[in-house]
Amino acid sequence: MKMGLKLKLTLSYAMVAAFLASSILLVSSHFLEEQFQVYVMHKQDMKNDEIIDIVSKNFFDGESSYPNFVTFLTNLGESLMGQGVALMVYDADGNMLFCTDTGEGRSCAHVQGYGGAAAAPHGEECMDFGSSYTQKSFDITRDGVKAGSVLLGYHGPFLYSEGDREFLNRFNRVSLGMAVFFFAVSIAIGLMMAGRIAGPIRRVTTRTRRIAEGEYSERVNLETGTSEIDDLASSVDHLARSLETQLALKKRMANAYSHEFRTPLAALQSNLEAMADGLWAPTAERLEGLLAETHRLSRMVSEIDNLVQARDWTAPSSRTNADLSEMTEHVIRSFETSIKSKEINVRYEHEPCEAFVDRDKFGQVIFNLVSNAVKYTNRGGNILIRAFNMGDRAVFSIRDDGIGISEDDIPHIFDYLYRADESRTRGSGGNGIGLSVVKAVVDAHGGVVEVKSRLGHGSAFRVEVARAGP
Repeated sequence: MKMGLKLKLTLSYAMVAAFLASSILLVSSHFLEEQFQVYVMHKQDMKNDEIIDIVSKNFFDGESSYPNFVTFLTNLGESLMGQGVALMVYDADGNMLFCTDTGEGRSCAHVQGYGGAAAAPHGEECMDFGSSYTQKSFDITRDGVKAGSVLLGYHGPFLYSEGDREFLNRFNRVSLGMAVFFFAVSIAIGLMMAGRIAGPIRRVTTRTRRIAEGEYSERVNLETGTSEIDDLASSVDHLARSLETQLALKKRMANAYSHEFRTPLAALQSNLEAMADGLWAPTAERLEGLLAETHRLSRMVSEIDNLVQARDWTAPSSRTNADLSEMTEHVIRSFETSIKSKEINVRYEHEPCEAFVDRDKFGQVIFNLVSNAVKYTNRGGNILIRAFNMGDRAVFSIRDDGIGISEDDIPHIFDYLYRADESRTRGSGGNGIGLSVVKAVVDAHGGVVEVKSRLGHGSAFRVEVARAGP
């Protein structure tokens, strides 16, 4: 049977509270009982001393005073019987002078008078109290000489009075009431704390269901002060943002490629239909134009494939020591035609520089950055390319004085299919994939790519990767 987190936490609080309450009740009862027994025993000793003092003051001085002494002991014995105490009095020779029978509430029948027959020996019990019966003997002295003795008997090592029993019963009732009260309070606190824990988790659970249903825009925005719950809520919000971004990328990709593919496909379709209908002759010039459109489509597909491969590339075994200067120089030569046609001034500064990279993958990084610089640099502009060492890092940097990037667009330029200016990048052939490939490959190498740019003043890109090993 499944139980909710709130119920489980409440039951846990209740069990802990019950254990603590019962433990405190048992410990306090045991401690109080021990202390109370010490108190009662002390009170019993004081009471015994008081009885002995009374008997000693009224102890008979000869046979003539014996009747009065017996009457005194009878009254005292009856009083003590009501308190559960048996009184036995002996003379100096150990003959019993008086004994009370608490069972029948009268004097021992065999005690007839001073010097009479059948006197009980010293230590005789006139009643059977069982194994818990306790007797204490006290001597009575006159001028330092023993005149007699008194034997007091009662149940146990101490004797609870009615008031003592009432106090203990009241204490137990109060302790039980306090235990029940604190148990109820602990359950209330448990319910409150469980609600504070289960409530936010329930909100996060509801939010994850909404995410599973495709609702990505809503956020949990939860701060409880509990780090684990706050981290969970933050992770769910991050997941929602990531999925929302991925959904936006899918829509952007659909919109971008529906446009990018539509233009060459429309040109191919219209030209081929015209040729098939005999409206246009399949001249070499027209066929060359159609071939250029197919190359454009092929290049777009290749760029998508490059991005997917770059994102999935995690094989360090393909990395080798590669000459970064030579790779850069080779890429620059591949753009000589475009550079000359735009009359761009390219300056290349380099030193012997080897990097620990995958030559083909990292070649794409250099190619895309040089391609962007040439593409977005105005006619007669300037480009500075450098390859050099810096500590344990190999550095490739490129700076141009072209159209630049706006401050709002800089945080997004490495996003998949992001284009700073839709109309301008379409006109220049941009499709929002090149810089995504750069970022993916550099990240896979454990490197860093940085960009600085101002709109209308050009851009500067800097890539750092690990230098070649020995």
